[in-house]
Amino acid sequence: MSRFNGSEESGFTLIEVLMALTVFGLIAGLSYAALGTASNGFEMLDDVRLTQEKSGWAGRQLRSDLRYLSAAPHQSAIKQSLQSDTDKLAPIRIRNDNRGDIEFDQLWLLVREPGQQSISQVHYYIDEDSGHLMRESRSLLARNLVEPIRWDFGKTASWSVEVWDQQGNWRQDWNFTGKAFVWPKAVRVSMKITADDTQTGQRQWWMPVLVGSQL
Repeated sequence: MSRFNGSEESGFTLIEVLMALTVFGLIAGLSYAALGTASNGFEMLDDVRLTQEKSGWAGRQLRSDLRYLSAAPHQSAIKQSLQSDTDKLAPIRIRNDNRGDIEFDQLWLLVREPGQQSISQVHYYIDEDSGHLMRESRSLLARNLVEPIRWDFGKTASWSVEVWDQQGNWRQDWNFTGKAFVWPKAVRVSMKITADDTQTGQRQWWMPVLVGSQL
């Protein structure tokens, strides 16, 4: 005779099954929340890494532009094609825009870019619509209707430019409307970078100007 009959068979009651499902649901929910938080953290780290890389690219490109800095030849012909004053033909030009702790300075350079037949005017500025640091490059001989080549270096909270003059002073203005251009000794750029709409750090570059003399 069997030791067990139908009345002695064991199993889970409905309450036990419901409790097990509840515990499983709690564990699954907590695991999903933890994974979601970790995923958001990885995305934030990736944004910070990308922002840091772009700011590094900006510094390297700025150093390259200053390395190929040049005075514009045939200035009268270029001036006529640009329909501009001689100040826009200065190898280095700055426009200061100080808004408290935030700088929206603009920097213009005349650069003999590698692979280009003519000298280009390079313009660094913060696009106030996007908050991104931009670099625009266009040949001096190109017509004004020609679109410049644009580089986007990502979100930037502040962009400050200064030059070191012949007397050893840092200056935020370097404009020569109606005057002879004078080469500075160095350029200093300070950049506050942002990621996910929050400031993440600051970079600063001190770059000597190794070419040129008073024109």
